[in-house]
Amino acid sequence: MSIHIFDDEYTGPRWTYGVTLRPAIRFAIPEGYICDSQKDDSNFRYGTVDYPMALTEEQLNHYDMILVKESN
Repeated sequence: MSIHIFDDEYTGPRWTYGVTLRPAIRFAIPEGYICDSQKDDSNFRYGTVDYPMALTEEQLNHYDMILVKESN
């Protein structure tokens, strides 16, 4: 069972990642993302998505995602 964090409720640090290969939907990106944080971005085919923690290099490579910014 995973805990869901919603964008309008979350005030902690964020890591924003560009999604390049497939839409940011369940099972197509790593678990633990901030729900409703997906945004359109002309630099990434499938926009961006925010996480409350940094993803590992292995996750980034496996899901073809790119770190856009980190805000602590």
